[in-house]
Amino acid sequence: MGILRVLYFLLKDRPETSVAMLLWIALGLYCLGLVFTTPSIASRRPALPRPALIALGCGLALHGAWLVMAGLRLHHLPVTDVRSAISFFAFDLTLAFLIIYLRYRLVWLGLFMLPFVFLLALGAAVQAGPSFGSASFRGGWIAVHVASMFLGYTGFFITFAAAAMYLIQERQLKSKHVRPLYQRLPSLEVCDRLYYRSLVFGNIFLALGLITGFVWASRTWRGAWEYDPKIVATMVTWLIYLVLFSARASGTWPGRRSAYGAIFGFAAVMVTFLGVSFLSGQHGFLPRP
Repeated sequence: MGILRVLYFLLKDRPETSVAMLLWIALGLYCLGLVFTTPSIASRRPALPRPALIALGCGLALHGAWLVMAGLRLHHLPVTDVRSAISFFAFDLTLAFLIIYLRYRLVWLGLFMLPFVFLLALGAAVQAGPSFGSASFRGGWIAVHVASMFLGYTGFFITFAAAAMYLIQERQLKSKHVRPLYQRLPSLEVCDRLYYRSLVFGNIFLALGLITGFVWASRTWRGAWEYDPKIVATMVTWLIYLVLFSARASGTWPGRRSAYGAIFGFAAVMVTFLGVSFLSGQHGFLPRP
């Protein structure tokens, strides 16, 4: 309760500074969560220590508060510039990690997700870019579009992490000298199950994001918006994951090939999410006059 009171008075007296402070505090808590998680992997503990879960949970709560306050200030979803977009992605990934951990107790998953979360949150904290002021970024269609796209990206990152764990575990099982550090890796069966479920999840929400995005763009934009670089890159990325899903579901590609495909697919996601966004005129992270 004491922490909540301090936050209340900070937000009341100095709203702009205090909202930014929420993200920095969340970043510090994510760092603590990562610090507490790493020894658990090195010591081959079966579960994360309580301080790690508390730090991550509190960081997630403060991060969510930052997103809410930023959204209230902008009067729309705070995902229209580099800072807020990567911050929203980091929030989704942290929430996904905690949900998956509570379900599967995959300590190793934290080694893949938490450093990436920290880097995204750090980038959001130090990168204070301008935001779009357009009223077109308000409304139901854009809200569903943005939420669906980030849920799809989150699913694909989990697919990437499951693929990486699968490859490491497979290599260790084929080796004659299994290192003690890798003894707590999830089984190939668990990795494969997490891989498939996250792949399906990501494909569904990316498809929903594309559909709602097309509806919103047809009502808002003028001209040949279909050829915008971000839209073209997103379609190519979705096709990559559709091929990956088809190959995985039909058994055309065995585990290793599917795993390499997921790693390649997430590289395409990052190019689409960050790289191509700076080339897009109407759909990028750099506001246009």
